[in-house]
Amino acid sequence: MGIDYEVVNGPLRRGKRDELERISGQLKYPVIEFDDGSAYRADSNDMAERIRAGNLFEGREGPSRPTGA
Repeated sequence: MGIDYEVVNGPLRRGKRDELERISGQLKYPVIEFDDGSAYRADSNDMAERIRAGNLFEGREGPSRPTGA
């Protein structure tokens, strides 16, 4: 889709996911954190479908495209 991204592996144990909870408000993966600090969390199949449809940035506040795109 032409979107730059970085994969960041986090802890497997839920009890060690404090940073993930700070970002998304939840302890579940996957999560996308945008450059503006907002986050998107959904089940992986739903997330992949939304990305393929080109709707990743719909419904979020802040910039509609990443910086430099």
